[in-house]
Amino acid sequence: MRNDTVTQLPPIDPRTGSPIWLQVLRSIEYGISTRLYTQGDQLPSEHELCAYFDVSRSSVREALARLEKSGLISRRQGKGAFVQTPTSPSSWTLPNAPSLLGQYQEDGRSALTSQILRAGVEMLPPWAAAAFTNNPGGQGFVVERLRAVGKLTAVHVVNYLPKRFSGLAPSLREPRASLYAALERVSGVTITRMHRTIEAVSADRRLAQLLEIEEGNPIVVVEAVAYDQNNEPVDFSRASVRTDRLRVTVDSGHNSPPSGLYPELAAADEQFAAPLSYEHD
Repeated sequence: MRNDTVTQLPPIDPRTGSPIWLQVLRSIEYGISTRLYTQGDQLPSEHELCAYFDVSRSSVREALARLEKSGLISRRQGKGAFVQTPTSPSSWTLPNAPSLLGQYQEDGRSALTSQILRAGVEMLPPWAAAAFTNNPGGQGFVVERLRAVGKLTAVHVVNYLPKRFSGLAPSLREPRASLYAALERVSGVTITRMHRTIEAVSADRRLAQLLEIEEGNPIVVVEAVAYDQNNEPVDFSRASVRTDRLRVTVDSGHNSPPSGLYPELAAADEQFAAPLSYEHD
């Protein structure tokens, strides 16, 4: 690592009101994403970072601790912090295929990991309740999750399904469980068609906290309606995506190309069943 690299990191702005540690974290993330620092490189010392950003050591340590937790760096006592290049996939392809899944792994597990924020029966938004047939009372099965690429939180998604699918909850406890794979396995429902809308929005306070970004930062939202083999809508979903961690691309063909965080790491993606299309299901 060159001693002058710290001056190439984006500066922070204490006037924005965004937490100082988060601004430091985002600056270091930028340095890693732009290859200023690559696999195995040592980051500037805490002292250098404090001096460059003109912040307290506690802010720098909080930023480094969170970067370590996300898997982007490792810290060695007495030696400093070093870059850990993730080998997980970072491209989410929306394929020209019946299901948003494209292909999940052969054992029905997702390529992304999930943390369930809530899962249960509750009142559906009026537009979702009205679309589902044989769904009296306006209630439905709602699943809210944070999806991660490796250890990097990349997607917040909420799924709204008819109440009759509430029995799927136990099948989703495993971190790599796929909602649509469980839907097919447990309920015999196969997703045959998807309708998707993609738009850019600004992250509100809650989404910013969940996705570890500043409030107001741009994110991509993918809203989708999934239809079963009888052409009935069975799932409405809204996925908010950090595209710096999970690019959203669209495939106009029938097969999705393999992808990886970096082109030279494409071989690492062979652990997933080809072709790769990462779902928010």
